[in-house]
Amino acid sequence: MKKDLIYFGDACGLTNTSANHIANMAKESAKEVATTLGCITFLDATVSTIEGSTPQKISIGSKREQLEDVQASLERIGEANALIAWLREAIKARARLLDEVRNMTLEGYAKTILGGIELPRPDVTFEQFCKERGYDMPDVGIPSGVLIGTTFERFCDKFGIDRPKEPKQEPAMTEEDYLATLSVKDRNHLLELEAKASTIGRYIHGDGHLAKQRERLSVAITKPIIIEGEGRDKLIYQFEPSVSQVEVDSLFFRLAARHRELQAELNRMLAQQERAIEADKQAKAAQYQRDYAEYAAKRNALMDKMTAYMNGEKQRLSQYQAEFENWKNEQQNRHAQLVADLAAWKLKEAERISHLGIIIPDNLKAIYDRVRGLGK
Repeated sequence: MKKDLIYFGDACGLTNTSANHIANMAKESAKEVATTLGCITFLDATVSTIEGSTPQKISIGSKREQLEDVQASLERIGEANALIAWLREAIKARARLLDEVRNMTLEGYAKTILGGIELPRPDVTFEQFCKERGYDMPDVGIPSGVLIGTTFERFCDKFGIDRPKEPKQEPAMTEEDYLATLSVKDRNHLLELEAKASTIGRYIHGDGHLAKQRERLSVAITKPIIIEGEGRDKLIYQFEPSVSQVEVDSLFFRLAARHRELQAELNRMLAQQERAIEADKQAKAAQYQRDYAEYAAKRNALMDKMTAYMNGEKQRLSQYQAEFENWKNEQQNRHAQLVADLAAWKLKEAERISHLGIIIPDNLKAIYDRVRGLGK
């Protein structure tokens, strides 16, 4: 901008319109002088016909005094062109100055016009604000206010705290587990009781073989002869007991008594098994309750610490956010004011540049005065 101000002085100088008019007049003046110089010749020319008519002059060569004016004429053309160049460049310079004003950015305005002041920064984020001031970002989400990540786990990991492990309920003892606790003798005895009781029970009860044959014997005693079929195909069946019913009943009742004996002993062992399984279940449930109570106590204590920590972090976050909002409002206000100031400066500066007068250097004043006088 400064280099273009060389063409201007106070408002008494030429406007663009006047400068353009003078330049055009100087151009015409130089053109006239150039035309005159273009007519210089060093020969007198005549023409005559071939029949020998009297020669006629068609051009007259320049005289000595005309030759003496050539250098002065060339000087006048040069001066006129110098004036034209000055005025044209001045007009371009004014256009450049106005363009610079129109294209002036806020950064350029702050640097060149306001002496390099620091620009406001309304677009800075909260994270950037904290980082530039060396603030550790609070361990809470923005703006949710909750601990970032999985809360309890992150808290423990951040401070190197071993997290208490939630206890697991031990599975209750199964029949297989109980049998595994028995000695070989007791386990074999239990299996033997089950096998014998099952075998005798199946033989004497319901559809058991002894039950069926005992019933068949009773029927045969009351009905020893059975006739089946008709006519020649008629068949006669005759039954005769091979043993007495008393002996069969005696065997049945002996086996029934033995079955009850075996079942009673088996039931005692199975009841002992149920008691052992129930006792194991109760013991494991009680141990789980104790383990869980211990776990809950440790976890609750850590949760209390985490809550206190979180409250502190939230308070720190609120403090930083309040500081950031104040700073941001100040930056936005300053930015808005600078934008308004720049707009006002552009209007004022454009008006000032438009009213600057184009000066005429001392060495061009003579040609300027001569050209200006041509129109009078």
